[in-house]
Amino acid sequence: MVGSPAGVKSLQDGRTQPLVAYDRHSWIIRGQRVFIRSAAVHYYRLTRGEWVELLDKVKQAGCNTVETYIPWNWHEETPGKWDFSGDKDLEHFLDLCAERGLYAIVRPGPYICAEWDFGGLPWWLSAEEGIQYRTMNDRFLSHVDRYWDEIVPRLARHQITAGGTVIMVQVENEFQAYGKPDQAYMEYLRDGLLARGIDVPLVTCYGGVEGAVEFRNFWSGADTHARILEQRFTDQPKGVMEFWIGWFEKWGGAKASQKSAPQLERACYELLQAGFTAINYYMFFGGTNFDHWGGRTIGEDTYMITSYDYDAPLTEYLEPTPKYKTLQRFHGFVNWLEPVLTEAENCACDIPLSKSLSGRTLHHKDGTLHFMTNLGGERYSGQAIFGDLPVMADYTVEGDGMLPVVTGVAACGTPSGGSIIIDALTGFTTGIHEGRGIIYHELGQRSSLVLNMNGLQEYELDCPLPLQVKRLDGGHLHIRLFHGSEPRTITIRSEGEVLLQLTVTHREAVEAAGVQNMGREFIPSQPELEDWQYAEENPDDYRGEGKSAHAPLDFSTFGKWSGHLLYETKFDADLAGNRTLLLPRLEDPAQVFINSLYVGGTDEIGAAALDVPVQKGSNLLQIWSQNMGRYNFTATLGEPKGLSEAPALDGRRICMLKGWQVDGAGRSHSLLRLPEIEGRIGLFKSWHNEQGYDRAVIVGYGLSRLSLNGRQVPLCLQNDSAWNRDDAPYGVADASELLQAGENRLELDAAGLSSIPKLNLYVYHSSQALGSWTTMPAALPERVREWSAMPALREPSTELEHYPRWWRSGFRWRGSDASQGGCKLKLSLDGMTKGAVWVNGFCIGRYWGIGPQEDYKIPADKLREHNELLIFDELGAAPRQVRLIAW
Repeated sequence: MVGSPAGVKSLQDGRTQPLVAYDRHSWIIRGQRVFIRSAAVHYYRLTRGEWVELLDKVKQAGCNTVETYIPWNWHEETPGKWDFSGDKDLEHFLDLCAERGLYAIVRPGPYICAEWDFGGLPWWLSAEEGIQYRTMNDRFLSHVDRYWDEIVPRLARHQITAGGTVIMVQVENEFQAYGKPDQAYMEYLRDGLLARGIDVPLVTCYGGVEGAVEFRNFWSGADTHARILEQRFTDQPKGVMEFWIGWFEKWGGAKASQKSAPQLERACYELLQAGFTAINYYMFFGGTNFDHWGGRTIGEDTYMITSYDYDAPLTEYLEPTPKYKTLQRFHGFVNWLEPVLTEAENCACDIPLSKSLSGRTLHHKDGTLHFMTNLGGERYSGQAIFGDLPVMADYTVEGDGMLPVVTGVAACGTPSGGSIIIDALTGFTTGIHEGRGIIYHELGQRSSLVLNMNGLQEYELDCPLPLQVKRLDGGHLHIRLFHGSEPRTITIRSEGEVLLQLTVTHREAVEAAGVQNMGREFIPSQPELEDWQYAEENPDDYRGEGKSAHAPLDFSTFGKWSGHLLYETKFDADLAGNRTLLLPRLEDPAQVFINSLYVGGTDEIGAAALDVPVQKGSNLLQIWSQNMGRYNFTATLGEPKGLSEAPALDGRRICMLKGWQVDGAGRSHSLLRLPEIEGRIGLFKSWHNEQGYDRAVIVGYGLSRLSLNGRQVPLCLQNDSAWNRDDAPYGVADASELLQAGENRLELDAAGLSSIPKLNLYVYHSSQALGSWTTMPAALPERVREWSAMPALREPSTELEHYPRWWRSGFRWRGSDASQGGCKLKLSLDGMTKGAVWVNGFCIGRYWGIGPQEDYKIPADKLREHNELLIFDELGAAPRQVRLIAW
């Protein structure tokens, strides 16, 4: 047995055992085997006032553990200024877990991913010269040490070994996925945790280090991941740290509702079948990316929306979903069989089955679980013999479904001190606890319950029709169950005492009653918004804080975490007319104004080009950019946000997808559909630089495979990981030094690829780059000074020109009385374009009219009797359709 070196308890023979230990079967806490049923919840994605409701619902779902990341940047927004107060009071959150008897798994990073800005690293790290992240870099590690010094003592005093609730601490996060392993770095982090007082077991997920228990992260393929763990480790239990039961959403993408409750149920049973005894549901509750904390994950423009609902068992508003009910039932089953599951042996199934089914078995001295999997899409019903029973038991397995069959498990005690044993149960159950339980299946289906009365002679059996009972030799009962529209109850009494009472019903009835009604029995009064006022965003309010440079400054270089920046310069034009404005390096969408007139926006990332009208003489160019989140998952962390190179006039954007030839000969091909050719595929394309451009930026996919004039293009950003390194990841390259006048020859190694979705070349003359830029902060609500009444609006558009604009309204909220107390509140921003929202000075997040998010959560503990609502809209759209929704 392996365990932590401290916090031990004495055994009768004088030996000691760690409070948290483990073997190849399961985790052992205080000497008892425990099946870890963990809810991933992030204390920083909801407000302090909601923590109690969250943890109570986690407990009610049958979880025994809570898991959370710790985002370094959440607690040290400014170097050296730590904040653990209010919504950031981590220790209070852990205390609340302890009060509810919930264990805690804590993942302090320093890198956490989590779809959180910069993967939890502080933004100001990216402004340091020579820094490299997640490696043995002195600059980086000096800051990590400061972070460890601050955070680890706070965790240490909440360990179970110190009377707290923390049972595991994770080292780093998904380090193998980084693609550039640096084992010394992982060992440095491990040693730093141990030296500062962590004495509960260390764990890792997809990135092992000696002395830590390795977990896996996945949604499907439980058998594969179990096999990987078995091959690598012989003395560790199988656990999944991130069981991806939902998914995140990006701006402009679709709703993430692809994983249903029935799929979740099957996936949970697959985990049991594979021998997993620790499950962390990622996410059990997702929450909200308040303010600008949402990150940017692997890909070109995968910016996180404000909601982090994650299609989780508890919604962003803490409301239970069908997944919640599914897990509540599953946890009842697991809790019932915990002694079996946490010490079982995985073995072949000896039950004769149809070719349409496959079987696996978990065996333990106190019971056995057989898993029957339907290999087809059609329901299969049959009969089978379990063990030496002289009976054929009915069973039904849904199409593509899985059925757990319980055998050899005690159902209840008897007056003589014995037990009634379940010889076979082919229906689903939420577990039998203290002789009471529910057996269910699909409506109209049959299953079997075979009981061994184990010598009990005197008993009364109440088993109403349509249930059928057959008494067998040896004191066995075979009860054929019918899961009809009305529930039926089986009752066994002896000596006047009810020993066993089982309700037989159907799945829909169980789902309807699987969780207590947490709703409200009244329709709350809807808050009305007061008359709107507006104010133009005035750059003059920020000029005193502007910084001048030859090129725009990215957010970190400027010294601003997130929000908006305004870039401004002036240029002269000899003639009026349209010109092409090229933005050679930007990592966020931008809105462009010339002479205070809106000329267009761009959501192109990496580089962009747009046609703009200019006037003869002097022109004022203004570019507004909102930081949509730093990368949280890729080898390239700390990318420059906003603009970071001088825009230029009269450049070109050239799509490079067409006109490629295999080995430079034959038919012309498009990269959208690459030809099927064996071996290495060398694709060539020529482009003639007739205008003599001397600057070139390439944006697209597969740039690590791309050469220009015989040399690999220099990458500014490579969006790769261990999972896509052999594909064609997104990237940005500055190919200026390779560009030549006349013919330029590009070569792409397309081996193993079927398509390249994007490849753009941006070229311009360095002499046309615009200089003398001022970068200044923008969209700060405290700077707005002059408000005007909103003008009357004509259908269907406003009378106001497109320009960044503030909107202000108020509303009353009676949270203390029956009309609105205990209600949830959200804000619908229909008709608005893009920007950010504040309620009583609290930023509830970014918004963007492209969806998929339409409504925005307003936390109840941020509300007052009278409330101020502020909206900053990048194009000044009027809030004609904005409304509050209470329920």
